[in-house]
Amino acid sequence: MTATDHGPGVRVPPPVMVAGLLAVAWGLGRAVPVPLGPPLPEVGALVVFAALALIGWALIVMMQAGNDPRPDKPDAALVERGPFRFGRNPIYLGFILGMLGFALRWGDLWGWIALVASHLVLDRLVVAKEEAYLAGRFGAAYDAYRARVRRWV
Repeated sequence: MTATDHGPGVRVPPPVMVAGLLAVAWGLGRAVPVPLGPPLPEVGALVVFAALALIGWALIVMMQAGNDPRPDKPDAALVERGPFRFGRNPIYLGFILGMLGFALRWGDLWGWIALVASHLVLDRLVVAKEEAYLAGRFGAAYDAYRARVRRWV
């Protein structure tokens, strides 16, 4: 890590991006409801719990490796264990699972739109920058990891 290494250049924290989309979906669901089916609050709660567990596990593994989980900070190590063995972006996958949980809980179109929007925002505005950064930072080791492990699952 050098003094000029400022990480992948993601300036808006991904949890803020996803929370903003969630808030907009919630507000639209209250103002202009578009029900798609019955709300499934119990199933949605289980999915949200699973999402939080995945996020927590990934954060613990990252911090144990010496990395700051904020995407505006440089990485000290390439993390390939824990949930990172199954997908390169378990924290973001957890965010998307959380959005799925809310969409199921609400049973409304806006939750599903926010789910798709979250995936697109994370994939294009965050993951793409992080992958370019990691390729430059870790070179062949990251290329081998990327060849072995899928982006999402």
